[in-house]
Amino acid sequence: KSNKSVRRLAFYDSNLSEIDIFQFVEPFIKHNPSLIRIEISECELGGGVCHTLSLALRGRTIKSLKHFTLTECHIDDEHLGEVISSLSMHPHLEGLRLKGNGMGRIGTTALANIVLRAATVLRKVDLSNNNIDDDGIEQLALALASNGTLQNLDLSRNSFITIRGWRAISTLLEAPNFILQELSVVRNEIDDDGAVAFASALTNNCTLKTLDLRSNTAITNKGWRAFSKLLCDTSSVKATYISNHTLSSLSYSVDRHRHRMPSDLVSSLDLNRDRSETHAAIVKILKHYVHFDMHPLFEWGFKMLPLVMKW
Repeated sequence: KSNKSVRRLAFYDSNLSEIDIFQFVEPFIKHNPSLIRIEISECELGGGVCHTLSLALRGRTIKSLKHFTLTECHIDDEHLGEVISSLSMHPHLEGLRLKGNGMGRIGTTALANIVLRAATVLRKVDLSNNNIDDDGIEQLALALASNGTLQNLDLSRNSFITIRGWRAISTLLEAPNFILQELSVVRNEIDDDGAVAFASALTNNCTLKTLDLRSNTAITNKGWRAFSKLLCDTSSVKATYISNHTLSSLSYSVDRHRHRMPSDLVSSLDLNRDRSETHAAIVKILKHYVHFDMHPLFEWGFKMLPLVMKW
């Protein structure tokens, strides 16, 4: 209790249930004003230890905690929900990693309640390799719709989520205040219907840069074509101009399945990554409309193009 300078408390690959370590460190957790990070990974925690940890977090009078990690501990949904609920007492929490547990509806409900708090500043959340289902992800998506801080969300390896749940996440990407920049949905058995739902939702999205679709091998040419049209709609010059020039990675650029993506989609992703949105739009138009004279528009910084389109 007397040491108030430690900023990080970490436990790795340990059996914490044998002595219930948090009974001993509870005063430290409660009263250390410098503690901003707690990390627990690949540890064995029984229900009693989870309860003690929850009490320590809930009783913490100093709200300095910014990062909380509880990964690969295989904690069941009920006890994980108790730990997550205790984090509602920490309004400055920016990073939350809960990978590799048994999160289900109890855990997602607890997390949704935290997200709905007006003061939340969560920026990065990792929920990969859990047991989240459609009901849980729909509840979480509904809560996140009003969130204006989250930038990175990992939902990889949650195989209980079906197209219903992915449509809920897709709808979330259309929320005007939602500023997510990276979304990972690796190895979730997403098929063409899911890919089309994501592509459709990103039509007016100007923040998402990375959609990690690795190891969703059920996506075929139909799904990739939806992304091709999203990034470069060649039905008209105007359609190309208002295409999505923000999304720059589907994370297949380093994936062994890159060859399955159409070459025009790979080209559009590269353009979006390497150029500003305005320049990406210019290059796409010049590439597909060789007869279109863009030079008069360069002097105006592309501002006249909508008027030209209308004409």
